[in-house]
Amino acid sequence: MKTTVIILAYKHERYIRESLASALAQSRAADEIIVIDDASPDGTAAVIEESISAYPEGMVRFIRNERNLGLTASFAKAVAKASGDILVMMAGDDVSAPERVERCIAYFAGNPSAMALISNARIIDEDSRDLGLLDNCAGIAEPAALSLEGLPAFTYFLRGRSSCGATAAYRAEVFKAFSPLRAGLFAEDDPAVFRAMLLGTCDFMPEPLVSWRRHAHNLSYAGGSSRGPEMAVHFHKCEAMVDQMLADVDEWKVRHGRTPKPGLEQALSILRFHKAKWALWAAAHEKGIRLSALVPAVKDMAACYPPPSIFLNEVWRPACRMITPFPLQRLFAKFRTHR
Repeated sequence: MKTTVIILAYKHERYIRESLASALAQSRAADEIIVIDDASPDGTAAVIEESISAYPEGMVRFIRNERNLGLTASFAKAVAKASGDILVMMAGDDVSAPERVERCIAYFAGNPSAMALISNARIIDEDSRDLGLLDNCAGIAEPAALSLEGLPAFTYFLRGRSSCGATAAYRAEVFKAFSPLRAGLFAEDDPAVFRAMLLGTCDFMPEPLVSWRRHAHNLSYAGGSSRGPEMAVHFHKCEAMVDQMLADVDEWKVRHGRTPKPGLEQALSILRFHKAKWALWAAAHEKGIRLSALVPAVKDMAACYPPPSIFLNEVWRPACRMITPFPLQRLFAKFRTHR
């Protein structure tokens, strides 16, 4: 199997050299390494160019976006350029263990139904100090295959696990069998592993094969005191991510016709519920009381017939946020951030 390592970089000037070095120091070399910089405003691109100049020509393919496309558009662009049967993903601020590519190839070779593989990760800080286990795998001790079959009612399809894109590897079919991921999503990882489950299984490996860096600017951890319209944009991106998954189901149905997919209808119900939930949170973070957005979102959630306890638990927090005066929201958020 041919393997492509894809490194997604944005404002990773401080970390990209180490990330790239780990991709090039694998016990089994990748057939192809693609690093894409999403028009970083810092010196990320310059560090990449300097780093790859030290290696033989052609070992690393560098794509530099002329303008910022956003995470999912950059991801789709890199995937379209990849020629590997297996795509191993990296973030430009993380570090892969030397055996990562070799372990991924061996796992896919021995598990033909696996379409995606998520490993555990160690958390490191800005100075590469170990902060403990990220535990994407929700405490499992042995590799496990996750499918849509047997999905409990009103349980998200990952069942408490994390799709953490920086630790993911995929068969190329996960992307070839569907239209390119849309631009403007919060992240690529949930849609990608959902596609994997439409095609087969998403598997989880408890061994930490990645050092996942936690710092003030990374996508999954960056916070701050801002609440309001900025966070409304964030929640709309989460809503768009669910829209992507719903569209992928439509594509899958076109390809497979009336072929039943165990667990699919249950998964669709909870996805629609999550879409309404993100719309509700977006409305709650806009200035003022946006009843024109709140009421339809609540109705959409109720239309999925959730148990009352789940429904009320999801509604009361954004509703309280909405009626809290906007300046007070920011004050509370600032207090929580600096506790």
